[in-house]
Amino acid sequence: MALVGYPTYDGPSSKVLPPTPPLITDEVSAFMKWRPQFHLLASHGWMNDPCAVSYDPEERVYRVFYQWNPQSPFWDHICWGGAQSANLLDWTVSSDPVLSPEASYDGKGIFTGCTLPPSSGKQITIFYTSVSRLPIHYSLPYHIGSETLSMATSTDGGRTWARSKANPILGPEHLADFNITGWRDPFVTKWASMDKVMGRKEAGLYGLISGGIRDTTPSCFLYDINPSDPTLWKFVGPLMKLECNYRPSRWSGDSGVNWEVANVLTYDQYDFLLISSEGGAVKRNGKQTRASIWIAGSLQETTPVTMKYDFGGLFDHGDYYASNTFRDESLDNAIVAWGWIIEDALSDELIARQNWSGSMSVPRVISVAVVNNVIGALHSPIDQLTNFKVVKSEDSYELTTLGVDVHPRYVSSLRERAVHHIVVPAVTFFRPGVVDCGVSSTSWELETEISVSSSPVQVGILALHSANYSEQTRLVFSTDRETFTIDRSRSGNGKELHAYDAPHTLFTSRTSYGAEVVEKLKLHVLCDKSVIEVFLNGRTAVSARVYPDEASSRISLFAENLTGEAVEFSETKLWYGITGKSSIE
Repeated sequence: MALVGYPTYDGPSSKVLPPTPPLITDEVSAFMKWRPQFHLLASHGWMNDPCAVSYDPEERVYRVFYQWNPQSPFWDHICWGGAQSANLLDWTVSSDPVLSPEASYDGKGIFTGCTLPPSSGKQITIFYTSVSRLPIHYSLPYHIGSETLSMATSTDGGRTWARSKANPILGPEHLADFNITGWRDPFVTKWASMDKVMGRKEAGLYGLISGGIRDTTPSCFLYDINPSDPTLWKFVGPLMKLECNYRPSRWSGDSGVNWEVANVLTYDQYDFLLISSEGGAVKRNGKQTRASIWIAGSLQETTPVTMKYDFGGLFDHGDYYASNTFRDESLDNAIVAWGWIIEDALSDELIARQNWSGSMSVPRVISVAVVNNVIGALHSPIDQLTNFKVVKSEDSYELTTLGVDVHPRYVSSLRERAVHHIVVPAVTFFRPGVVDCGVSSTSWELETEISVSSSPVQVGILALHSANYSEQTRLVFSTDRETFTIDRSRSGNGKELHAYDAPHTLFTSRTSYGAEVVEKLKLHVLCDKSVIEVFLNGRTAVSARVYPDEASSRISLFAENLTGEAVEFSETKLWYGITGKSSIE
């Protein structure tokens, strides 16, 4: 393909709206303008945290519940909505809340929760945060009893629920002396290594409730649950004790001052916590930040048991938050996560016009990722990469981290549904330039591999760009900065569209024949109108909301600032014109 010239770059009020999507023509247009086509969304209104996510092997369906305000596209009156799917792409979504605030203990909101594992067949048991007093925020004094733990059971696959007569089954009164910042988002799991530390011969059942201790540590509180009567939770202690805003380096996430939606991920040799942290030290637009982070830890035989921080990183470097996980029996029991894709870069006026806010992420498979025979990174010393466990042998390193990529069944569903599939031939850039892929679409999936050296270069994808490049979203890897960036400075109609930077490097390994090989940048991109999710080498993820004009739908490859060796894109595969099917019942 011929190279073309590369252009120069220029540098909440709460409104109650009708509880159904608008019918007037221009409002319908506003409703659909930036509405994703293959992400899971509520029928309308505000949507945030995924709850009680699961795969049912008996019914062969995936179930996702979520926090929902059907009365407005702004946060308020939080209920649960629900959805189920056989292929992760086509969803049946509830038209009305499946669980609403109605009791004295949950009259101010049905907040995030989980299932009691395992979940199979139409009977499901959930735990959720029942809220009786607002406002609640880590920066405000905490009122003991404003959040409690409640339980409910469904016998029809989650369409209707019966609250436990024991509700609320637990409150945080036992934490009155801790001066906590929050107490919510239960997660229940079996945990083999915890059984070992606790001296158990039979599998136990454990619960985490997220929060923090003011001016001391963010944490999650550990509970020992009676498997015969899951209404009985016994407090063990705070699971982790970190200093506030603990951040070993730029490669690891800021622990914040308060945790939400903490999940345990258990593997044969490793235990991870997947955490949503609030109160990041680095402010953005005058506000303290929140992030989705992970921590690899080792359980300590202390009294009570605690977890030691070993290494950690960011699960997503952008608009992703509030992960909830489950084990997918249809995928060798792999751990799968959903998260909330936040919508905080659109003005209240435009949110009110479109009458919805927020979506689910694509489903992500989490794994333990190992890179062997490493002799170096692009620039950083190996021992400074604090998101890896580093084991040094005589002449190389073994690096272990948390892996993340898109669920393969979801990928298969996307590609089956794509209207078009093309392959852009391999391209070598000897000088700065752009190659247009010849595609105009706002809903697509892209895979490519890029060969680079340690020489300074910026290389990547121009997504959702106009014909003259005046509007564009740059997905760019900088070898000298060892950083992948979603640059949203020219991404359309949003406010405060700052860039998202994800630290990412490529490794040089020694083959069995003694040759030194630089890892290729493996790029997997999903673009869905206003949601972009990027996965790099199966170990780094970054997501972003963008709001382009409808005419901005081109896709191009680019390289710039070449100072040394050429840059080569392998074949670039594109699937586009993708839509999911959503039915409401």
